Amino acid sequence: MDLLKTSSMKQKISLSIFVLIFYASITGATTFVLPNTGNVIGEVQYVTAEANESIDEIGKRFDVGYYEITRANPHVNPRQSLVANSRLLIPSQYILPDVPRKGIVINLAEYRLYFFPENENVVITFPVGIGRKGWSTPLGVTKIVSKEANPKWRPTEKLRSEAERNGDFLPDEFPSGPYNPLGQHALRLGWPTFLIHGTNNLEGIGTRVSAGCIRMFPEDIEYLFRTVPTGTPVRVINDPIKIGRMNDTWVMQILPPLSKKMNLKLTLEKKLNAYHSFPNLKNNRKILNELTAPSGLLTTI
Repeated sequence: MDLLKTSSMKQKISLSIFVLIFYASITGATTFVLPNTGNVIGEVQYVTAEANESIDEIGKRFDVGYYEITRANPHVNPRQSLVANSRLLIPSQYILPDVPRKGIVINLAEYRLYFFPENENVVITFPVGIGRKGWSTPLGVTKIVSKEANPKWRPTEKLRSEAERNGDFLPDEFPSGPYNPLGQHALRLGWPTFLIHGTNNLEGIGTRVSAGCIRMFPEDIEYLFRTVPTGTPVRVINDPIKIGRMNDTWVMQILPPLSKKMNLKLTLEKKLNAYHSFPNLKNNRKILNELTAPSGLLTTI
């Protein structure tokens, strides 16, 4: 009987791995089968760097943003090329946002987008760049109203004025091409002037870099452009603390808040009280360390 159970479990695990690999291979994206129980996807990985490889190159290879990979590897100087055989941690384990799993969900604090295809038991996730200080990406629910290949970029009056104050000049319109900051694909939202788009500058993915738009790696936005229909809902949240369940273990993920005004400890206490599982923060060194210097990695509660 035990042998049969073990065999059945191995078959289920093998099937899950096959489905995951199959989806990843056909999409070219980071795709996970949704868990039957709990809300944790993926797993932490380790990679050995090649000589003169940069941390940005490794992040792009694993579809991880700049802040994500640098926080997970504080021993690495991101401004220098990596030493051959350097070991890096890839933070590719995530707690799903605590919102309806429908359409596109963007967690600004996480610099990450989640796409839940309709009638499919999978989630696809990508790193994103978000609005810089003074140019915040709006929160709320909207939808994709149109899709544009090889889009033209028309800077707003506010952007042109800022550029002029800095001694630069922005034309009224940028034609499509290698100098267009929107890249080759754009998804227009119901919020005027805000888009999900590609880029001609890969270094900004996973940081606060845009004038409020959501910026993606070219391959990632191309996948969304091909896959996501117009009318797809888009929910933008700002949640620096996520609580998750993995098997019988409670875990949390703490991210640096976008605003210094946010009290992470108070936010965590409110969330844990909602789950009726409030640990003694004064005696939990792991939690205190994460509150002081958030790594973005999952921590058991």
